[in-house]
Amino acid sequence: MSNGARNSVPPGKLGLPYLGESLAVLHNPFDFLDVRRARHGDVFKSRLLGRTTVFLAGIEGAEAFYDDRNISRADAHAFPIVDLFGGVNMEMYDGPRHHALKSMALTAFDRGSLAGYLPGLQGLIEHRLAGWAEAGEFSATAELRKLAIEAICLNLLGFEPGPRTDAICRDYATVLKGFVSPPLALPATPYGRARQARDRLLTTIGATIVEHRRHPSDDGLSRLLAARADDGRAYTDDEAVLEVHHIVIAGFVVYALMAEVLRQLAEQPELARRCASEIRDHAKTGPVTLEALRRLQLATRVVLETKRFVPLVPLAFGRAQRSFTCAGLRVREGWRVYLSLHLCNTDPRLFRQPARFDPDRFGPERAEGDQHRLAFIPQGAAPPIGHQCLGLEYSTVLTLLFLTLVVRGYEWQVPAQDFTMRWNTLPPEPHDGLRVSLRTRSGGVA
Repeated sequence: MSNGARNSVPPGKLGLPYLGESLAVLHNPFDFLDVRRARHGDVFKSRLLGRTTVFLAGIEGAEAFYDDRNISRADAHAFPIVDLFGGVNMEMYDGPRHHALKSMALTAFDRGSLAGYLPGLQGLIEHRLAGWAEAGEFSATAELRKLAIEAICLNLLGFEPGPRTDAICRDYATVLKGFVSPPLALPATPYGRARQARDRLLTTIGATIVEHRRHPSDDGLSRLLAARADDGRAYTDDEAVLEVHHIVIAGFVVYALMAEVLRQLAEQPELARRCASEIRDHAKTGPVTLEALRRLQLATRVVLETKRFVPLVPLAFGRAQRSFTCAGLRVREGWRVYLSLHLCNTDPRLFRQPARFDPDRFGPERAEGDQHRLAFIPQGAAPPIGHQCLGLEYSTVLTLLFLTLVVRGYEWQVPAQDFTMRWNTLPPEPHDGLRVSLRTRSGGVA
């Protein structure tokens, strides 16, 4: 390759002054990424809200992105994202401050914490499943949204289900719509309503932190507030407010994973039977432990495939702290650099027939996710103390527990309906809300 080729800037359009292609990203970020990769390849540029932005995909793009010499997380996010998160949180820092905040937050999601959360989670999920079975047909999107908030609020904040968690669920749904809306901060706009919901949530979280300082318990927030970093640092109240808000948003979107489990197992009865057989062998009745979940290898592969398959979080955010070359194209210092997790998840060079839901791709015979250390990174790359999603293990455990309890106790159908997605929320949701008909399984797990 010539020096001229190596110094070429990435292809792509910058679009309109300042606005660039922001509206196309907001309208459907996943389609934006698919179309432009097909047009330009794994490295392409655009302009978002006044900033030149380079999008990376593929193994080479992931390697460039996760090279700390190339990428900083400071000043990496567009201002509406920072705004709706309430300010600069842990994932928007580099270096010692990020390391300290992340290490302390991980104490709320280590193996001991997860084991302690399981009994409450099991009771909550079983209660909700029984209610849905009594109702007959329900909207999985709406009900699982509520379940996800109840779960994270129970484990993190010690909140029991009720009117308070119902209000929190409504507000977080509003905030997530703001992430994919034009950033017009007028009261009647989706973005303006998202900011109002954000303020209510931050107020609730702030009051909860004050109460937890006075009366700590064994929930995740108490663990986070009691933690100390290696340098002796502890969370300030302001830092804790932003991290809890960040954690709840991350936990909330897990509802889309649980919804996809219901749909795929209904549409693939043989896969459902295989999962039921495994659950009968390892978690047929009684309390479900982490050890039992670890033995559910097929069900775990279903959860991993769900994370790959569901359009959940499209991007990881960075900024070029030096000029570097990726795929022969020059990325300039100061440009924002976004890694497309969505394109990585659907890369046909890594995943055979990526549009097909196929958990066996993660089995030992194929191991498609193990071809490279960056082949499968739906929630960011290891190590956990880096910029990998804080809730990686929690989201797996919650979805796997839900799968176990619904398969061993219930039968369900997904009637004919409109499965096309509405893209005005994050994560996108089926137009008809994924209607599901659920009934108690007679005689226990099949």
